[in-house]
Amino acid sequence: MKPAYRADIDGLRAIAVLAVVFNHAGFSAFSGGYIGVDIFFVISGFLITSIIAREIEAGEFTLAKFYERRVRRILPALTAMAVFALAASVMLYDSGRLKSFAKSLFATMLFYSNINFWGEAGYFDAPSSLKPLLHTWSLAVEEQFYIVYPLFLYAVYRWARRYVKPILVLSGLASLGFAVSAVSAGNATSAFYLSHLRAWELLVGGLLALNLFPVIRQNKVNAFLGFAGVLMTLFPVLFYTDQTPFPGLAAIPPVLGTALIIYSGGAGRFPVGAALGSPAAVFVGQISYSLYLWHWPLFIFANYYLIRPLNQLETFLLLAVVFLISILSWRFVETPFRSRSFLSARQAFSLGFGALVVLAAAAGAVYRFDGFPQREGGTPLADYLDKEATNHYTDCAGVTEGVKPCLIGDKSQPASFILWGDSHAESLRRPVERAARNNGAAGYFTYKLSCPPLFGVAEDFHAVTQSCAEYNDGVFRYLSLHPEISTVILAARWSFYIEGEYQPPQTTKPLLAGFFPAALQNASYERMVERGLEETVASLLKMKRRVVIVSPVPEIGYDVPSANFIAVRSGRDLNEIIAPSVDEYLARNRKAFAVLDALRDKYDIQVVDPWKALCVDNQCRVAIDGLPVYKDDDHLSLFGSELTTVVFEPIFDGLPQP
Repeated sequence: MKPAYRADIDGLRAIAVLAVVFNHAGFSAFSGGYIGVDIFFVISGFLITSIIAREIEAGEFTLAKFYERRVRRILPALTAMAVFALAASVMLYDSGRLKSFAKSLFATMLFYSNINFWGEAGYFDAPSSLKPLLHTWSLAVEEQFYIVYPLFLYAVYRWARRYVKPILVLSGLASLGFAVSAVSAGNATSAFYLSHLRAWELLVGGLLALNLFPVIRQNKVNAFLGFAGVLMTLFPVLFYTDQTPFPGLAAIPPVLGTALIIYSGGAGRFPVGAALGSPAAVFVGQISYSLYLWHWPLFIFANYYLIRPLNQLETFLLLAVVFLISILSWRFVETPFRSRSFLSARQAFSLGFGALVVLAAAAGAVYRFDGFPQREGGTPLADYLDKEATNHYTDCAGVTEGVKPCLIGDKSQPASFILWGDSHAESLRRPVERAARNNGAAGYFTYKLSCPPLFGVAEDFHAVTQSCAEYNDGVFRYLSLHPEISTVILAARWSFYIEGEYQPPQTTKPLLAGFFPAALQNASYERMVERGLEETVASLLKMKRRVVIVSPVPEIGYDVPSANFIAVRSGRDLNEIIAPSVDEYLARNRKAFAVLDALRDKYDIQVVDPWKALCVDNQCRVAIDGLPVYKDDDHLSLFGSELTTVVFEPIFDGLPQP
């Protein structure tokens, strides 16, 4: 006997999918729309547990029947979307991006894409705007859960039936506890992607299905619980941002809110349930799976081809296309394959797993042959990026006792300077080295990712094994032991630490942690950077060192090599599309220049400006003669960095030798 159909749950699906879609469409009112996935998890746990428990109690449960339903539900629409994404990637992506896509396609078809994307969440990894299958992480979480959960639930029913609910409660609390601990420890990426840290959300739905709480018959109480659930669900959608520590504790309101809506709606049509059960909400809920599958790759490919955010009209037009394709997918792909009159169980398994094998094999072939670089002609972009990657001075990253920074410049001369900073210092290492060599000077180079040379400030944007404070103290100790180093060159992405990520049309704040006196703990980022840099400068001047600060390099907000590839391929000038003007550059870096100007007025220091070599005729170039000036959205490429050699020459003109 099937459970009674609940239209309000389809309405909940509508809320979940619209929250996600509108968030990805860039509507600021839906800044926390990503919690729609959490709503889906609770709904899924509720429905799947209802089916499994009912069949177990009736003696009808089999794994074959369970997975047949999953195959019919998941694979047809997923296969159609994956075929489209593969075709679009072959047409639009360079060989390196296509190879990366193939890796994600393989992971998607084997349902471990969450693990794949979790492993890719590195500092220099491609941005999410280049990953058409990124959204499949949630499908992988569910399917991994459903590999274990039916067997687990069956075993508990068979050998510990009296303790089913307590066991699920304890399992959910353990999963939540681990998730909260991961977020608190700075591992939010793990808590976001990994299935065992998301399992508690599905288990909340499962406990609802097992009637953990008694049914409430009072309509007023149900109405109150329903409204409370709506508020707990909508508040995160409207007020969470990409800076909210999520999931962990922040996931509790939407999860419990969804649970309250499901729980209160089970006793009758209260006002919220009636609204969720309206024809429009139910229809959107019915197409929600296809809508979730199709919206992300369509937005990704549209933005990638245009090399800019969609304007308002384009966004609404694309949304219309997304809804149309989703309706067609639901009507002609999802619906037929769910019917046993259309396909027998054997045919469903054969076609489903056949599709998995074919697409996984296609992905493997693309990956094996490096994305077929012969499609590009000339020098493939992947080769260009590989050359960029091999030029990182990784041995110079970090300073510990007994380890020297790297020697650069004219190595026949004694060292007389040091270049010190974060990854932007690393991207400027080449022109500094060339300028030093041109002037017969040698020096040292050391850097640490995401770590500005600011005394008293640590940047916690990425988990690190050695803190910024420890690293900067190590550099300072090294300088104190080497008085022959007369000049210190400080380079960092100053504006990022002051104002956050430059990624139009939104800005992500940095995560600076101050180690100043308590009065400065709540200071603005600008004040923290100003104070930290002043501490560094004053300490170096006290050591009788000459101080040179490198002003910010123009940031672009787009992955320049990929944007340049599609621009060249489509016959467009990338500079006309995304190159910032000098006015835009100066506006972005206004606070950073204010900090540098204040220090220059107060102390005897020198400031050099790479931007003056990069910006011509009021345009800060991103590509010259088809060559990218950047290797991502803000780090200069080898080619781009060499253009700035001229601004570093004066540092070494007459540099005092030891």
